[in-house]
Amino acid sequence: MLLKKFQVTFNRSLDGVLDELHSKNLGEGGVIDEEEGSEDETTYNALTLPGAKRGDDGSRKSRVEVLTSQVAFSSTGREWAAVSGEGLHVYSLDDDMIFDPISLTEAITPVAVEARLASGDYGVALRMAIHLNEYALVREVLENTPYGSIAHVVRSVGPEQLEKLMQFVSKSMENSPHIEFYLEWCLQLLQTHGLHMEKHRGSFMRAFRAMHKTVQTRHDELKTICDENKYTLHFLENQTELNMSTH
Repeated sequence: MLLKKFQVTFNRSLDGVLDELHSKNLGEGGVIDEEEGSEDETTYNALTLPGAKRGDDGSRKSRVEVLTSQVAFSSTGREWAAVSGEGLHVYSLDDDMIFDPISLTEAITPVAVEARLASGDYGVALRMAIHLNEYALVREVLENTPYGSIAHVVRSVGPEQLEKLMQFVSKSMENSPHIEFYLEWCLQLLQTHGLHMEKHRGSFMRAFRAMHKTVQTRHDELKTICDENKYTLHFLENQTELNMSTH
């Protein structure tokens, strides 16, 4: 029973790509090749058979088929990969697990990031994590960076990684209890690289909007809580004054 289909290639020069064939290309014997009969008939007279009006040199043409040679699943069951003639295909249920590296080299690995983070090289660890473009790894580096070192780490980030870093900070701040900590990241990013962002505002507009939306959402949440606490404190204060006046 077929549950779901995954297309591994869009190359129509391969056989087996289309689910439905055009009716004009179908004949009694199957699919008709568009190039069939386009060659001059005189080219088939090289081999003449007794009693045959037309020669046939025996040549045939067929397309390469789309084949998947191997499939493997992750231990969590949320990602799987397939190997086909077109290359390696990775499918995931989690958007933040999509492997999309930036300027990756052999020396940049998750183990190397962990080692740099353990030795206190927070700037190097953050740049390497951004190169790998794995959200969980970048968030680990962000939250393990000391509050007093944020300004120094932000200064070590190059312009080519700013947009990605802003996106990661915005996403991490959405559901994190460390609001002041991530606000410091936002503040240092804007203070340190604000001039560069202003000159190239078109490249950073998407990341800036995401950051602004996250900060505004957390502000509204905190404002509601603070207002409720303020009214509760005022009520308790008034009740205390009333109790003291009655005695």
